[in-house]
Amino acid sequence: MLDFLSRLLNAFEPSLSGRNSQPERTHRAASPSRPPKGPSTSLGAENCGRIVAGSVVKILPKSVLIQYQDTTVLIPQHELLSPNAKFENPVSLFSVGDNVEFVLTSRDQRGWRGSVHALTEARLRNALGNLRPGTAVRARVERFDDRGAWLLAGALVLRVPLAEISWSWIDHPSEVLDLAQEYIVQISTILLEENWLTEKRARNGRVTASIKACLPQPESPRITLYFKATEFQVRTFARVPRRCDAVALFALEALNQHLSVSEIAELTGLPLVSIQEIVALLGEEGLAAGETITQSGERLLAGVATSKLLNDSGVAGLFASAAPAEQQVHPIDAVAQTYPRHLPTPVFSHKQQSRFMRLRGDELPDGLLLRAQIGEVQREQLTAMLRNPHVHLFLSHTPNWRALKLEVSQHWVLAGLWKSFHAVGRPPFRPPPKERGCDALLMVRYRDSAQQLYWEPATGTLWAPREGGVKAQEASVCAEDFIQHMPDDIAQRLAKAGPGTWCWVQL
Repeated sequence: MLDFLSRLLNAFEPSLSGRNSQPERTHRAASPSRPPKGPSTSLGAENCGRIVAGSVVKILPKSVLIQYQDTTVLIPQHELLSPNAKFENPVSLFSVGDNVEFVLTSRDQRGWRGSVHALTEARLRNALGNLRPGTAVRARVERFDDRGAWLLAGALVLRVPLAEISWSWIDHPSEVLDLAQEYIVQISTILLEENWLTEKRARNGRVTASIKACLPQPESPRITLYFKATEFQVRTFARVPRRCDAVALFALEALNQHLSVSEIAELTGLPLVSIQEIVALLGEEGLAAGETITQSGERLLAGVATSKLLNDSGVAGLFASAAPAEQQVHPIDAVAQTYPRHLPTPVFSHKQQSRFMRLRGDELPDGLLLRAQIGEVQREQLTAMLRNPHVHLFLSHTPNWRALKLEVSQHWVLAGLWKSFHAVGRPPFRPPPKERGCDALLMVRYRDSAQQLYWEPATGTLWAPREGGVKAQEASVCAEDFIQHMPDDIAQRLAKAGPGTWCWVQL
């Protein structure tokens, strides 16, 4: 009996062992249609702004769900495209299983939200690192257009405006820059707005840099020019109320000396009633209160006295209208240099002259009184007048003028020339557009068969007018032979043009 049971168990062992030896059934992958609910605790709020990558697990009508580690991130439809991309239905561009790089933007009770649109801004902020305005870095030229160049410093994109590429005037970056070449640049400005994670309009961060800030600024040579300097006088008058004549001012002065109405009548010989009416008038104008002078009346009397004193003293100066702004005003006793007789009247600027003579009171430039006056007492009196509301300060000019020989910047002269002319022959240095140049010059005009050419003696350069021409007034025939100083090809070209003519040229 026992043998029978033993044989029976042995008969069933292969099937049992075979059943036990079968491989375990593989578990099916979890369905992506049911992402974890609720916010994940594995990512803290400090991860906002972090660039991550995940795979799409579900496509919703107006959003996409992406699985990053154990966290599900929702990206709304308006955050699915990069800043330069445009598509009516961006959700249709994604499929389940796609790998997507995005930025973690915010976290609330419903979970994490992300953005593909914020990638460019996040990369810019990450690439900045510890860079600050004034930092110098090496950058490679990526591209350029008419307004500037774009350089790449590591992963950071820098924009260099056209005016910051070179100390000289250039029309296009390709004149001085080469693609794929490296240059040292200095960070100029860093513009980063707040709330960029949640507001798309705040994702306009940009970094501008300057190449010329890392280059030595060219020093301008000094050249000598003659300027016509006209005499001007500083004139003043007191603002007296219209109803106050000389008698009223005399009565006001008497009140200031503590005289009574009857004493004023006796002093002037006028009827007492007339003096009383005058005092009442002064009261209506706020210059007196009864028989007591007010503070306004005292300022008026001080203004009248100071005006008379300064007008009698002849406060004056010299104004060289065509000179640089910082060299226009000179003391009246400035020594006039001997001006060559064969030259016409030195250069002057009608525009600057008329603008200067229209200045009044507080409009007078800082330092004008300091440069125009000699005596410290007069300067203090003029300064006091500017604070007195009853005094009016203005300028008047006389027909007298002197020739002043001044040293000026050559770049200042060239800046004015480049704005109205094209250089003929080898071009000289061209200052940047922002540099203010001269307004007028005395030049020699030659009438060539093809065009008119102008010679500037101080810089030794020849110029052709731009389209539209220039305003030039003939002065006299030039007796000097400037052609010998010109290049051979230009000299041969002008040899048959005859003598040049001096001209006052307005630039």
